[in-house]
Amino acid sequence: MRSIISTHEFDRQVGELGGAKAIDDALAPFIEALTKDPYGFPLFQNDFTSFRYLRTREVAMAPALVIVFTIDENKNVVLEHIEAIS
Repeated sequence: MRSIISTHEFDRQVGELGGAKAIDDALAPFIEALTKDPYGFPLFQNDFTSFRYLRTREVAMAPALVIVFTIDENKNVVLEHIEAIS
């Protein structure tokens, strides 16, 4: 079974956005999709890096977000970066 793992940097950024409870509503629709088919999200790659990302819309009190993640060698999703976008 695929796991979703967050990095310490991701957790720190979530805290800066108000904590997990503040953004749960925005992320909820994506968690199942990340577990089942993370390869369905847009891919960015060049000679130096490769990652996938998703964008959310503003939901209730949560701002629109962009989330950057990678897929490790065990097919787990590693949440690397999150930030509010306008």
